Amino acid sequence: MKRLLASLIHAVGAALFPRRGRCAPSPENVRRIVVTHFHYIGDVFFATPAIAALKRRFPDAAIDAVVKSRAREVLLGNPHLRKIICFDGLCNDRTRESRTDWRSLFTLARRLRGCDLLVDFTGVPASCALAALARPRWSVGFSRAGFGFVFDRELRPVPEIPLVERYNAVAALAGADAGALMPAVYLGKDTMPSPPDILLHVGAGFPLKLWPVGNFRAIAEHFRARGVRVALVGGPSDPAEIVGLTLRQVAALARGCRAYVGLDTGLTHIVASLGVPTVAIYGPTNPRFLPRWPNERVVWTELACSAREDEQHCAAVPPMRCGYQQRCMQQLDVERVIQEINECLAVSSI
Repeated sequence: MKRLLASLIHAVGAALFPRRGRCAPSPENVRRIVVTHFHYIGDVFFATPAIAALKRRFPDAAIDAVVKSRAREVLLGNPHLRKIICFDGLCNDRTRESRTDWRSLFTLARRLRGCDLLVDFTGVPASCALAALARPRWSVGFSRAGFGFVFDRELRPVPEIPLVERYNAVAALAGADAGALMPAVYLGKDTMPSPPDILLHVGAGFPLKLWPVGNFRAIAEHFRARGVRVALVGGPSDPAEIVGLTLRQVAALARGCRAYVGLDTGLTHIVASLGVPTVAIYGPTNPRFLPRWPNERVVWTELACSAREDEQHCAAVPPMRCGYQQRCMQQLDVERVIQEINECLAVSSI
């Protein structure tokens, strides 16, 4: 039913607002690019190869990124960006966020007007509306809900492929080829004092991804009994020993560790990209849709209710309700994670 409605919306929109047949801009005529991405920390991180490809395609252009405040730290220090604009008034997920602030969205659109190229990596109705209201000379993007008709060139149908490849495909609509580029965060030489041997991150973006904190404590007790330094880190509301650190501070702390253990979060992907031996614990997400790092060990309990081969999430995402008591996370054995951590420690001691 959703696909039928999206097709209807697209057909009506394309008829009422036909594309103007504008040619793609040549690199020498592009001076300002705006990229919009209102999803979560990991999603913005996965779009960094596409951003790098845009800069490579349009070397004389200044690129401004519009993201939510939560993702700002992912892009700090990125050499391909001129400016990071934070905007929290756009709803990209009705199950977890308040409604879009349309008055503020109109104000943002006026601020973005005059750009030569707008690239939307979000693909929700409100981000498509922003792309139309900003009136760029040319635009590319996608929409599962049928609003892709607002772009000069759209990714349609939206393929069920790994997220990095999907964002690269959007950038390719503007002639940017990411090739073999991988997601990157730019921490500089930031370090944190006295990093532990093992850092356990207990938090996640939403409850379906959580693993019982008692399991993390059991892991900590296991290794502390063997003389290994272990610390639990998390957000302000997490039951952890270290709280109050920013994303970049946690990443800098992890960079000095022998092993990092985290759930399916943007931070876990960032730490793995830094070369830290990482154990990534997955539940409702299919890890095949996310980049893999040589030093990363994935723990995923595949059940009958798990995401299929061609699906990014299981049926619980959305509506953020699991009818199987989160068995993929609740049944994950502590010993299995300990075994993977031991493998990380063995590698880090070589």
